[in-house]
Amino acid sequence: MADPYSSPQNFFGAMESQERYPNPYYNIPLQYLPLNMDGMLWWADHFLFRNGFYKSALSRIANYFITSLVIKCEDEDAKKKYEEILKKISWKEQLGIGGLNLLAYGNAYISTNPGFTRYLQCPKCLKVTNINKIDDFQFKQGKYYYSCLNPRCKHTGEHDCVDKSSKDPNQIKVVHWPAREVKVRSEDTTGQAEYYWDIPNSYIQKVTSKNNKFYAKVTPKVIYDCIYDKKMVAFNERNFVHLKMPSPVSLRTDGRSIPPCIYMFEDFFMLQVLKRFNEAICYEDIAPFRVVSMASPSDGVSNPALNMNGGFWKAAVDGMIQEHRKDPGAYHTFPYPLQYQQLGGEGKNLVPVEMMDKWKSDILSALNIPQELYNMNLQTNTVGPALRLFENSWSMLPHYYNLLLAHFADTIGSMLGLPEAEISLIPVTFADDMERKSVVGQLVSTNSIARSELLGLYGFDFKDQIKKKMQEDKDQQELQQEEQEKQQIEQSSEADIFSAQQGGGQPGQGGGGYSTSGSSPQDVQQQAQEIAQQLMPMDGAGRREKLQEIKGQNATLYSSVKATLEQMTSDAKSQGVQQAKQQGQQGQPGAQ
Repeated sequence: MADPYSSPQNFFGAMESQERYPNPYYNIPLQYLPLNMDGMLWWADHFLFRNGFYKSALSRIANYFITSLVIKCEDEDAKKKYEEILKKISWKEQLGIGGLNLLAYGNAYISTNPGFTRYLQCPKCLKVTNINKIDDFQFKQGKYYYSCLNPRCKHTGEHDCVDKSSKDPNQIKVVHWPAREVKVRSEDTTGQAEYYWDIPNSYIQKVTSKNNKFYAKVTPKVIYDCIYDKKMVAFNERNFVHLKMPSPVSLRTDGRSIPPCIYMFEDFFMLQVLKRFNEAICYEDIAPFRVVSMASPSDGVSNPALNMNGGFWKAAVDGMIQEHRKDPGAYHTFPYPLQYQQLGGEGKNLVPVEMMDKWKSDILSALNIPQELYNMNLQTNTVGPALRLFENSWSMLPHYYNLLLAHFADTIGSMLGLPEAEISLIPVTFADDMERKSVVGQLVSTNSIARSELLGLYGFDFKDQIKKKMQEDKDQQELQQEEQEKQQIEQSSEADIFSAQQGGGQPGQGGGGYSTSGSSPQDVQQQAQEIAQQLMPMDGAGRREKLQEIKGQNATLYSSVKATLEQMTSDAKSQGVQQAKQQGQQGQPGAQ
């Protein structure tokens, strides 16, 4: 970054001449303005943690552009797999965190790791043991000590650590790296860059503690190697992505971006001055200073204060105050007149509320966020132009989200061997533009455009919806057919009963082989008993054939015959069980 102090003729020259006023640009905030990237990121942390409204504003900007996913993949099974994995890694949360870091620090460093399984390998017999299944190993200075389980080896001592990448999608983890811990080596003319993690000392002390079985199992081996070799960890470009906000070309940032809050440094500085002043007011001027003193009567000769001990008077007043604190409703007496005064207490008139609101408004304006949108009171008559201006001001943010989703797709696809897929977000204007949705709906209803256009606005996949609709139609037809058959059986039964009541007749004498027309329910049951006795001795195939024949001629008789056969079968089973019990009792010793 350019050094403003390198131009003394601009910043200090004006003060050397008595004919000029002091340089207005050389002010107090300039003395604290950071001139290197690490200092800028430090101030970005400070602004984020000390100003709740600023963090809320950034979160609302970051989450405003997160809509629904659009996954384009020719393989339907692979498409569902992408959806499942993205849901497991909580893609909305990952986009929100990445967007917040991007807005707060100007940079977002994100890696997608496949996970791994750690094994301990014996250096003699090469037997490997899953470290997650054991706890009796020793860990010291990045080395593992274990007793080999091979009965022919039984080597006790140092074992090699072997990490194997996992194909389990449940182990995929997304890591957001702190901006101050990532070091960048960039070539300005080509734009190529390398990224390294400068491991902090607090992390090193944590993962290298002796016999800590948790970190010894889950910390990647490459990190241990870099710690003990005193090197930085190089990020793998295949599963690492760097998102950065655009910066002015005149500033040399070594492949990184300047945090947006640095452009508002003086605004934050002035806001903090007002907050500091407000803090002093709250301490000194909110609660009044209360004083109790001796009253001075008009007659100075009879003034009792002239003839009494001041210490005794003060002790009496303190005692009265203590009694009042114990019982505020008590009555108090004092032999001499008192004078009570309140000093201060005008804090509410001194608090710079309007000035603080003004600087907050300036910061929100610098963030291109409408004040009404931040306050959640945006009016419908201005929502269109205001939101359009807001969306255009942050048009690069959904672009970065789509880049991050593309990174997820590439990493997941290469890990699991899935076909390529194009993953992106529905544009926020399309997702929220009700007028456009109405027009598209009318065009679809007149068959002027494809139905997939309307479904796409709501995040539905056209092919998937067609398949679901076909399955619903099929299920509906089956249910309707079952209901029709049920009604036919009920109607046939009612007709047979009505005919039997009108004219009587003998079972089996209706006009067909199994007709019951003109029969009473008792006759139908008797005929069913006779047919069931004939079918009972038959094998299963022959019995089913006869039942189907009866069903085709008379559904009522079929139902009665089937019920009778089931009852006869149940009785036969019960009788067989009873006989078996009786035979068992007769075979026992002592049975008569």
